Amino acid sequence: MSSQIGSMSIDDMPGVGFGYGGAVIDDPVAAQVPCSPGTWWWGGVYGHRWFVDPVAGVTVVLLTNTAFEGLWGQLTEDIRSAAYL
Repeated sequence: MSSQIGSMSIDDMPGVGFGYGGAVIDDPVAAQVPCSPGTWWWGGVYGHRWFVDPVAGVTVVLLTNTAFEGLWGQLTEDIRSAAYL
């Protein structure tokens, strides 16, 4: 689970690369996330999102029935932030 696209970033997501099976945080400052470099994550359109931060020892799985909120909404950011309190 490491970035396979070199120094390129996913469109409109600075600091985020793409690995086999999901996105990878390459630069947390550029990505504006509290996660460690090497954190990998993905989500689905029917309202799930997960991430694994092997440096911090954090794994979070969010399952909702709220299609877009559960994938990209404020809820996902709030859950991620709470995991690092």
